[in-house]
Amino acid sequence: MVGLPGIGRFITGLWSGLGNTDADVVGLWPGTNLRHWLGEHHFAPAGRHVKVRARPFLPVEQVTVPLALRRLDADVHHATHFNVPYAARVPIVLTVYDLIVYLDATKARSRAAGAYYRAAVPRAVRRASVIVALSPFTARQLVETFDVPPERLRVIEAGLDRDRWQPQTDTAVSAVRTRFSVPERYLLYVGTAKRHKNLATLVAAHRSDHPPLVLAGPTVRELASVGIEPANDGRIIVLGRVPDDTLPALYAGALALVLPSLHEGLGLTPLEAMACGTPVVVSDGGALPDTVGEAGVIVPSLDTDAWSVALSRISDDDGLRERLGRVGFDRVATRDWRDCAQRYVDVYREAAAGAGRA
Repeated sequence: MVGLPGIGRFITGLWSGLGNTDADVVGLWPGTNLRHWLGEHHFAPAGRHVKVRARPFLPVEQVTVPLALRRLDADVHHATHFNVPYAARVPIVLTVYDLIVYLDATKARSRAAGAYYRAAVPRAVRRASVIVALSPFTARQLVETFDVPPERLRVIEAGLDRDRWQPQTDTAVSAVRTRFSVPERYLLYVGTAKRHKNLATLVAAHRSDHPPLVLAGPTVRELASVGIEPANDGRIIVLGRVPDDTLPALYAGALALVLPSLHEGLGLTPLEAMACGTPVVVSDGGALPDTVGEAGVIVPSLDTDAWSVALSRISDDDGLRERLGRVGFDRVATRDWRDCAQRYVDVYREAAAGAGRA
C-alpha cells in the first residue's frame, strides 16, 4: 500500500517511527514494480524487510502474505488497509482510516471497488484482533456501524515528520514559486481529485477577485473525470503530481491551505500545513473539525457561498492568517511519528500477548 496517496504517507511515516523503537519489526514490501500503486515513487524501506510478489486486493495476496508471515514466524501482523490476510495464523492489528467507501459505495473509484469494500470491510473488522482508528471520529463510526467493543478498539492519530514539515525560509519559498510558476499570493489545495474531495464546490466558489487557486496533486485529466475543466486564464493553476521535497515550501508560501472534502478520517494535509505555519480552511466533513479545532476556518462542505466568503476572508485578513498560523503550529507541535510508532508497538505486544505469542 506504500504507493497510495494518504495511506502511503501514513505507512512511510509509521515505518520511520518504528525504526526508532526496540521492536523487531519486518516490513512486507512490494516485490515487483507495481507502477499503478507506486506511481513515480519507488520507496525503499530503511529497515528489515521482505518482498512480497502480489498486487494488493488480488487473490494471490491471500496466499503470499500468510506464507511470508509463516516464514518469518511473526507474532502479529499489522494490516494497513482492509485487505487482511485471512489465512494468517497470527493476531491482526487493523488500521482504519475512515468508512466512507463502505458507507457510501458511490464514493469508490468503480462499481467493482464499491462492491469489494462492502464485502471486505465487515470481514476485516471481524477478523482483526485489535482495530486502531485514525481519529476519534473514525472510532465513533466503527462503534456505530459495527458495534466494535471497546476492548478491541484503540485510537492512535497519525504523527508528523518534524524534520520535513516545518516553517520554510523565504529563499526556499521563492525557489518553489519560481519552479512551478506560482504567483506570490495563492491559495493551495493538496490531494487527489476523488469525488469525496469535493473540488467542484471549491472551484465554483473561487471567484475572479480571489488569489489564484493552486491544485497540487490532481492532473488535468483527473480533474476532467470529475467534471472540472479550468480555464487557461491563470485563476486555477494545475500542478499535477509534485515531488515530496517541494511540498513544505509550497505549503509555507500559500496564503492558506483549502480542503473542501465531504469526508476525511483525519486530514493529513491540514496537519502538514499547520506544521509549516500555514493557516487552513477546511470543510465540516468527517474528522476535519476535530483535526483543526480552533486553528482553522471551518466551512459547510457543499455551501458554495460560504466557501466564497471564507476564501475572501482568509485572503484579505492578514491578522486572521497570522493568528491561525500561530495557533495551528502550536496545535501540531507535539505530533511525532516516534510517539505514534511506540503506541502501535504497545498494541502489537498486547495483541500478541492476547494470543499467547508473547
